[in-house]
Amino acid sequence: MKHAKIPLVTAGGDWAGVMNILAGQIGNGVAHHGVAQTRARLRLASIMFVLVFAVLGGRLAQLTLAEDPQLSRVGLADRKAEVQRPSITDRNGVVLASQIYLTTLGANASEIQNGDVVAAQLNEILPNINAQRARRLLAGDRHYVELSKGLTPMQKRAVLELGNPGLKLRREAQRVYPSGSIASHVVGFSSTDMRGLMGLERRLDQQVQMSPIFATTLDIRVQHVVRESLSAAIGKFSAKGGGAILMDATNGEILALVSLPDFDINRPSATPLSRHFNSMTMGVYELGSIFKVMTAAMALESGEVRLDETFDTGAPLKIGVATINDVHGEKRPLTPREIVIHSSNIGSVQLALRVSDVAHYDFMKKLGFTQRLQFELPETGAPLMPARWTDIERATTSFGHGFSVTPLHALVAGAAMVNGGVLYPPRLTPTDMPVGTRVISEPTSLVLRDMMRDVVTIGTGKKANVPGYDVIGKTGSANKPAHGGYDDDALITSFLGAFPYSDPRYALLVMLDEPQGIPESHNLTLAGWNAAPTAAEIIARAAPLLGVRPASHKPLQAHEKMAVQAGVPTLALKAEVPHAP
Repeated sequence: MKHAKIPLVTAGGDWAGVMNILAGQIGNGVAHHGVAQTRARLRLASIMFVLVFAVLGGRLAQLTLAEDPQLSRVGLADRKAEVQRPSITDRNGVVLASQIYLTTLGANASEIQNGDVVAAQLNEILPNINAQRARRLLAGDRHYVELSKGLTPMQKRAVLELGNPGLKLRREAQRVYPSGSIASHVVGFSSTDMRGLMGLERRLDQQVQMSPIFATTLDIRVQHVVRESLSAAIGKFSAKGGGAILMDATNGEILALVSLPDFDINRPSATPLSRHFNSMTMGVYELGSIFKVMTAAMALESGEVRLDETFDTGAPLKIGVATINDVHGEKRPLTPREIVIHSSNIGSVQLALRVSDVAHYDFMKKLGFTQRLQFELPETGAPLMPARWTDIERATTSFGHGFSVTPLHALVAGAAMVNGGVLYPPRLTPTDMPVGTRVISEPTSLVLRDMMRDVVTIGTGKKANVPGYDVIGKTGSANKPAHGGYDDDALITSFLGAFPYSDPRYALLVMLDEPQGIPESHNLTLAGWNAAPTAAEIIARAAPLLGVRPASHKPLQAHEKMAVQAGVPTLALKAEVPHAP
């Protein structure tokens, strides 16, 4: 380091100047050193302040969100207010689910000076508030407690006029369901944070794009009729429960879907979870003889069975160690038509065994009985097919035993049997271009209509007949599985039907769980005595709402009577029944 040279002075020189020069140089050095040191200290202090506040901020967030769930709900409420779920409507625009906004009253208890006084003030404004609970919550020190929901505008204004900064008013979204219990299993419900938990509400969460309106195929008028008629039947026959589905057979649109018991979707937690179970789409059951229609269709389609040949049903049929009997035994040779009319198990088995095992299974698969249905409701059950496929399994499945499907499976397949042979997947959302799959030929479908009409006029389903509406259908009764076998005292009864006969537009399935005998049914519990008349009640009330007018009939001529007795298709003889498009 180079040292500055100080000029020499003589005794007579200017010592004051020298001292000034030295003082200036020393002062400048000290000053520069002090400034640098101060700046370093300031930078260090700034860093320390940032670190301290970061730690304090993180701890504050942890305390408020993790250790005080009530306060975390405040942020949740803000998010709820921003979520906009579509309104759900029926096919006619009737609102089934909508979103409204309510005012919620809360408080920062740590800011409330006298909880008893504030609770008394709030009790005067909000008569329904739980004053004792409010006093308890306000006496604590939690940062947020919820006191009341759904304040009216006048109540909100009165709370604001109290001028208490510890009271908090928040705007929250809430789903409301004007239909209540009527369509509970279809509409479903959402959680308090606007997440769908069941039914179409849950389906909405899977939508990539949402419009303000989510229109469905339901007709809430028909839904109400179906629910009311079914509820009356469950009460009349002391059944454990039941269900019914009404579907447009020409496109798969569901107009009504009821599962009982049900619940109020405005208060889902007020009922047991067992009532949330959708028996029509989630439950799988052995539905019995309604499947004889499908067995007849398979046999006729295969070309191995002729419509005019007969099958001996005079004696029980043995297959391996099993013995097949008839409940409605005619004990004589029966044609395929008579097998369906009189619901012969023995005859149905013979029809099935005429077809190869591979063709039989393929037909079951074609009708959708081997897999879960593609449907808008998340609550859908998978069929239970036999693990083996030997003659005994084929025999029992021919009359609806030994395998289980949802009632919706059965209805979808049944509709295809009578609509001309096309299977349409079930739908709760409308489409202009329904896509179906042909499963049987149209001539076979015409024959099945005749068979099912005879079931209702002269067979096991006579109580399903509705004058003027030409109902067609098939009854089914199946013992419920029990440990080691079946319960002889517990039946699932069903009726699979459609109307009108000449051009089936609507298909219906009714199911009752363990109906009991009554004097009117001669204490009998088979489907013809309970499920069939329930279907008749539904059709009589729903058909006018759907625009189906009663048909007028003229007496049959001699040649027409002969055609009917011969069991050949007679659609040319049937009256046309106008219906709504």
